[in-house]
Amino acid sequence: MKNAPVRRLIILMLIVVLLAAAAPMGGASSGIFVNGSTDTLPAELSACYAVGASGVTLLGTESPCVMTGSGLVTLGGGEVQPTPAPGGTGTVIDRSKYVDGSQYDNAPVSLKTVKVGLNYSSGALTQAKLLNAAGSGYDFGYYDSARAFHRVGGTDETALTMIKDTNVDVDGVGTVGCFHVKLSGSYASFDAASAAAAACNGGFPAYYNGAYYALFGNYASMADAQAALAASGADGSAFSASKWCVVVTRSDTQQILFEYDCGTSSSLGILPRSDGGKTLTWFKGYKYYGGFQYARLDGGNITVVNYVGLEDYVKGVVPYEMSASWPLEALKAQALCARTYVASNVNTYAKYGFDVTNDTYSQVYRGAGGANAVSDAAVDATAGKFVRYQGGLCSTFFFSSDGGSTESSGNVFSTAYPYLAGVMDPFEAAVDFKYKAWTYTFSGEELAAKLAAKGRSIGTVTRVSPTYSITGNCVKISFSDAAGTVVTYSKTSVYNAIGLPGCHFTVSGDSSGYTFSGGGWGHNCGMSQWGAYSMAKVYGYDSEDIIRFYFTGAYTA
Repeated sequence: MKNAPVRRLIILMLIVVLLAAAAPMGGASSGIFVNGSTDTLPAELSACYAVGASGVTLLGTESPCVMTGSGLVTLGGGEVQPTPAPGGTGTVIDRSKYVDGSQYDNAPVSLKTVKVGLNYSSGALTQAKLLNAAGSGYDFGYYDSARAFHRVGGTDETALTMIKDTNVDVDGVGTVGCFHVKLSGSYASFDAASAAAAACNGGFPAYYNGAYYALFGNYASMADAQAALAASGADGSAFSASKWCVVVTRSDTQQILFEYDCGTSSSLGILPRSDGGKTLTWFKGYKYYGGFQYARLDGGNITVVNYVGLEDYVKGVVPYEMSASWPLEALKAQALCARTYVASNVNTYAKYGFDVTNDTYSQVYRGAGGANAVSDAAVDATAGKFVRYQGGLCSTFFFSSDGGSTESSGNVFSTAYPYLAGVMDPFEAAVDFKYKAWTYTFSGEELAAKLAAKGRSIGTVTRVSPTYSITGNCVKISFSDAAGTVVTYSKTSVYNAIGLPGCHFTVSGDSSGYTFSGGGWGHNCGMSQWGAYSMAKVYGYDSEDIIRFYFTGAYTA
């Protein structure tokens, strides 16, 4: 074959370049290694030759190519590494590769109201307070399957406490008993039931299974309620509602304002009234837009759900997932991710009656308190827009920082998405932040103890064997002891199992001390928040650039 030695030399140099580019970050040595040996090239990377589209060229004069069955293919798609510069004048990403979403059928998103779980499961409450921050009074009712509120009554009180109807000891007040006297018959309206109840000491209206009733008193036992009935001479009966009942009281008192019990067909909904503009309500130290639902699932403690408009929900996520002081374009990228995430996860927590949680199991949501004019402007500027891939909504995962490269979703989660492909990330290097670089050292005994705490039995670790992806992240790791026991982890367990901040690390040392050196914090799949910060702050990129960089082949529409 003609020129075979030259071809072999070209291929060798290309392999050298590719190995140098793909080598994991964080190692102790420096230089460009040849086929993993200890020998390095006596030159800077820019002085190396590689195959280019027009022949053999110096790196930097032309993008390197690789030989495929179809011929030479340019690596990296023509993008160049950015160069930080004051004033946001860094190198611009090649926008000619951007996908034009107009060629796809971008189905409209019908989600108008988001259901957010504020307290649920083991965090469900026996009592929950509300304080109207933008007006006075509340409407009582329920939310239907279309998320519309239906009013059945109301109160002018500003401060309410919802209580599980089981003789609850209310903080600083005393016990609110779950036994009452119910007057005979039902009433045609909330006002009629309220009027009848007002004639009795401690009277209140109730809505049970679609009908209105009048009751009075709260007692700790049925016997006490029967004694009160006898003493009153009223026409009624001693009564206690079912295990689904929720009681509404005036906060810091034992005064019952209303009871709601419709079994499993619906749960108590409360909608704050406003003196003008949007409603805003305090709950557990945070201010929220929208209304609330109080459900006793399986008759247990109260699950609290915030029913909030989509854009107001996003405004309650952005400043808690990113600082509201960050650049507008980074906040816009976060808003796009937050909005798309919730639209892609409607009814994910259906067994609890909501779409998403208010914590990192979904995305952090704390209502209106952390927002400012800039973070709200970021949401308004992107209102109604979502991150899409070929018409469908993306799973817009995000995390704090990646240490130098993101990771493909198939190596992190259970599903491989084409738009969640790992990318080399040069942007974080231009800014400083916590966990930008980190080092942890554990002895073999300490690693064995950490694994034992995760339920995996192994002796003193004598060998640590990491497996890396093409972007340099650890995607599998094995720990061995002298007896031959091997414990292996993959995906997010790679770093969680031993308490590392993330998966971008290298390993060195022996059983006397294994050193894990890396950078970044989080699962490394999707958008790096610190990378987005740098792209906006240092390089002047906009939110579209940020989204398209971290979500391969995606666009916003």
